[in-house]
Amino acid sequence: MKQKIRLIQRRTVHYLLVMTYWLTRRLPIDKQKVVFATYRSDKLVDNFRAVYDELESRDLGFSYVFLLKRFPQGLFGQIKYVFHMMRATYELATARYFIIDDYYYPVYVSSLRQGTEVIQLWHACGAFKKFGYSVLDKSYSPDDDYLKMVQIHRNYSKVYVSGTACIEPYAEAFGMDAARVHPLGVPRTDQLLNPARQAHVEQKLYADHPEWRSKKIILLAPTFRGNGQTTAHYDEELDFEQFRQELGSEYILLLRMHPFVLNRPVVPAEFSDQIIDMTDYPDINDLMQISDILVTDYSSVIFEFALLKKPIIFLVNDLTSYKEERDFYFPYESFVPGPIVSSFNEVIAWVKQGQFESEKIEEFARQFFTYQDGQATKRIVDHLLDHVQSPAVSPEKTTIV
Repeated sequence: MKQKIRLIQRRTVHYLLVMTYWLTRRLPIDKQKVVFATYRSDKLVDNFRAVYDELESRDLGFSYVFLLKRFPQGLFGQIKYVFHMMRATYELATARYFIIDDYYYPVYVSSLRQGTEVIQLWHACGAFKKFGYSVLDKSYSPDDDYLKMVQIHRNYSKVYVSGTACIEPYAEAFGMDAARVHPLGVPRTDQLLNPARQAHVEQKLYADHPEWRSKKIILLAPTFRGNGQTTAHYDEELDFEQFRQELGSEYILLLRMHPFVLNRPVVPAEFSDQIIDMTDYPDINDLMQISDILVTDYSSVIFEFALLKKPIIFLVNDLTSYKEERDFYFPYESFVPGPIVSSFNEVIAWVKQGQFESEKIEEFARQFFTYQDGQATKRIVDHLLDHVQSPAVSPEKTTIV
């Protein structure tokens, strides 16, 4: 019965969006409208922020629409989100550029009219966990009823990735021609390679946390488990007492959970000066810049951290089941640029030993970043707008939030 109700709900939403697009495509395309749309964040951050700032700096007379809204958990919130998706569908039908950074359902329900380009600035660097059409034989895949109803990841005009090693995996995941996957970089990584910004970040964070300046900082940034946002969880046991006893007061542990995870680790009050939950901090790039070591599992954050040439350790105790559920584009054991351990205590022991492999990390970064020059945003915007000329008289810019 629940499955039938779910199917009815899906089809109702689907046909509402189909009808919305069919009606609104009769309106003219606004050739100066650029839309940024995501369900990952309520704020203009990361790739979106970088590309928006670059576009604005060129004074091309664009108007901007920001559809930045996390997918809610409650029933009432989800009903409201349907109306948000109808609004997104109207904006898609009338935009020149519709820029997304993840799966975005309104893009897939109808064939696009000529004159609109959908730009995929995928939120992750590199090519790591399988997704999209690469997981149709896995439990992580959408179910058959869903796939019959909607062609996932269709309608992308251009996809931008970090390096040439990513072209084939992304073409497979999106079911598209590899010629439309462009290895020009990931905009948010420009920040990591900007010395002036690095100095500003350190100044800002050390002003808020002066005690960090004399500490060694470990960043724990895992991905989630589960099939998506509504089932995401993280269950690794973290022994904070052991961390303090073994590493002493010299180390700080920053926790950065995946935004989907609702069951965050609870830090007891007695450890709050040394174990700090930074999940709600808006920019993980800042945390990476001041961190000395990364502890992660299957998160694509390894690619950005590799650009900083700092050590990484992989804490995984479910590798076999994760392969069965989702799998990887490259063999995990030989792919990752650091040791693999199965317990938090092993992480602590490795940190104490201090035997890090910098050469392996540098080779990893070269493999997955065609460029490491901090100019990804400029390259992407140049490529995106290769035929756009500045208007003789710029119309008034408007921003719709």
